[in-house]
Amino acid sequence: MKSILSHIILLLFFAGLFFACDVTRHVPQGQYTVDKVSLDIDTKDVAPPELSPFIRQQANSSAFEIGIYNWTYGSKFFLKKWIGKLGKAPVIYDDRARLQSANQINIEMRNKGYLNAQVESRVDTANKKAKVYYQVTSKEPYRIQDFRIDIANQRIDSILERRNKRNRSEIKPGIIFDMYTLEDERTRVSTLLRNRGYYTMTEDNLHYLADTTLRSHQTDLTMILKDSVVIEPYKIRKVSVFSGYDPLNRRAYKVRDSILYKDIQIYYDSTRFIRPRVLAYNILMRPGQLYSASSTTKTYNYLTELNSVSRVNIQYEEVAESDSAALDCKIYITLGNIHGIQTGLEGTNKAGDLGIAANIVYTHHNIFNGSEVLGVKLRGAYEFVSGGDTSNVFNHNYYEFGIGVTLGFPKSHIPFVGKLSRDRFKITSEYGASFDIQNRPEYIREFFNLSWKNKWNNEAKTVSQTLNLIDINYVMMPWMSDDFKTYLNQPGNQLARYSYEDVFTAGVGYSIIFTNASTGKFRQRLHTVRLNAETSGNTLDAIFSLAGAKKDDSGQYNILGNPFAQYAKGDVDFSQTQRITEKGSIAYHVGLGVAYPYGNSFILPFEKRYYAGGPNSVRGWSTRRLGPGSYNGDTDNPATHVGDINLIMSFEYRHKVLKWLELAAFADAGNIWTIRDYDNQPGGMFDFSSFYKELAIGTGVGIRLDLDFLIVRLDSGKRVYDPAHEEGQRWVLFDKFKGNWGAYLAIGYPF
Repeated sequence: MKSILSHIILLLFFAGLFFACDVTRHVPQGQYTVDKVSLDIDTKDVAPPELSPFIRQQANSSAFEIGIYNWTYGSKFFLKKWIGKLGKAPVIYDDRARLQSANQINIEMRNKGYLNAQVESRVDTANKKAKVYYQVTSKEPYRIQDFRIDIANQRIDSILERRNKRNRSEIKPGIIFDMYTLEDERTRVSTLLRNRGYYTMTEDNLHYLADTTLRSHQTDLTMILKDSVVIEPYKIRKVSVFSGYDPLNRRAYKVRDSILYKDIQIYYDSTRFIRPRVLAYNILMRPGQLYSASSTTKTYNYLTELNSVSRVNIQYEEVAESDSAALDCKIYITLGNIHGIQTGLEGTNKAGDLGIAANIVYTHHNIFNGSEVLGVKLRGAYEFVSGGDTSNVFNHNYYEFGIGVTLGFPKSHIPFVGKLSRDRFKITSEYGASFDIQNRPEYIREFFNLSWKNKWNNEAKTVSQTLNLIDINYVMMPWMSDDFKTYLNQPGNQLARYSYEDVFTAGVGYSIIFTNASTGKFRQRLHTVRLNAETSGNTLDAIFSLAGAKKDDSGQYNILGNPFAQYAKGDVDFSQTQRITEKGSIAYHVGLGVAYPYGNSFILPFEKRYYAGGPNSVRGWSTRRLGPGSYNGDTDNPATHVGDINLIMSFEYRHKVLKWLELAAFADAGNIWTIRDYDNQPGGMFDFSSFYKELAIGTGVGIRLDLDFLIVRLDSGKRVYDPAHEEGQRWVLFDKFKGNWGAYLAIGYPF
């Protein structure tokens, strides 16, 4: 497998070099391909990438794509024609495009406040290639000396005055006279007023008066309301909901039932597919309130997020009132698909081991008429476990099957939490139960799980939180082969024996993810921070202790005939990707985890311990073949290559060759360690004075295939520094390849 992957990687690299040759082969005589586009500007306040979108002709994006185009040009052979679709013709230089680009850049500089900016352009041609240069001389920008809002409306003036006292305006004396900043200010002011009842207010109602006749490069700016506009605040007179409304069959909609619930008039067609309480919880508008665009948007989002709803339409109708302006709010809700069945066949990549899994899922999206989701999942999998074992005790392939039931609610069931977080987060609760069987020739393992999860996501989906208030797991080993029992009872296999014992865990956990999901910025930095904490066994330990329960001969409390696990575990993980060129980016990742067994446990459950090596860890080592520390023991027994502390650091350079092809070079460093000095893992214990000497280092190259719906990754890693060797012999970059490198086929990026 490694040999095949290595040949694929080398083949694609050499193919890229071959195709990149002679990009001008099919450029007509007297014409030029755009080989280079350069844009320079003399101020740091405007970055060249901000002006690049205004250049009509960019340089050829990829010599690789042009190489494919040249290689398949004019071919009638079907395979070549198909490959040719992956190529791209060279960009032919157009002088008119250069002049238009210079003009557009000049306009953009004026929009940014550089009213006297000058843009010069030139082109150099040779050997059918054109190099285009743009030079921007910014000169001194205009700045705002004074800014005020002059609206002849006492109520609006009062609203804006309170806003200005909170320093909410982005326009301040001394800033550059930037049209985009001014437009943003118009949006903020109109949005503020629309949230204070001004239903008819739009951005177009506001415009600016700029006085540039002051001293050089200074501007006085005034925002005013157009003379022809008369605005007043609107109050909501009535809120009506039409449940079960089908916009494609409006004439068939007949009201058969209605109810007034919390000042909301709800009309039903045939069935109450959403309970009145659920509707009232998700609708923020009420009679007597001022109109609010924000409340309308949130209500729309809340209702469309209900699983039983397919479409929502919110309309306002102006109502003639003698003393004030009023609105009737009408909300039309369309029923979605209540029942659903999904089947799937997928490749799996668990801990670096490949397999295949099939599943069928039935969902009911409105089980209690409150958009609760009932899910029943049947799953079967077959996995090819990597590695080898000369003892033939382990069969490295296995299959498993299981059933899981979940019940999700579109709200939190934790007291007070729902009301406190409603305006800022989307909250869901999920209860689950599952049973799985893992079947191998040497043993059968069964997994039971009960869970209660609460999830919060903010509107921008930049913060996600999960609170596991109940997480109960019971792992049973109902059967083992005689050979496997003999293997576990051999001297020196204490860790392996513990890893295959029955274990019961009952704990709580909390995780939070921060991510920067902004897009569209050339030099954007996309980062993700993950924090996770969990504990197990504390409540059980307290109950057993208060009840005066007896401990076994090992000094442990037992439940269901086995000691329950007691531990604490915490993880922090940071990853960031930064674009450095149009096609290139760098990505780096740091992860740290610590788990500590105490009380009723002497060692962590096997499933909770850390492992190193593999496609998402230190590449160059196979999964569960690195560490802990400088341990150099049984390479065929994964139970010995686990630990209680994990540290991983990775760096990658990624370069987009084609839309669907990306090349990468990477370096990884990390290892795992144990908290205690276990007899079966000599050299594995963490020591502050020497742990840095036990950081394994690997490096290599990779290829990523972007198939839109997933990323297929081929990586080849070579060991550089191996802590399993004696000190002084750990640098192994130039050692023989056999046993010192790894090839990986994986799904998705490593971080």
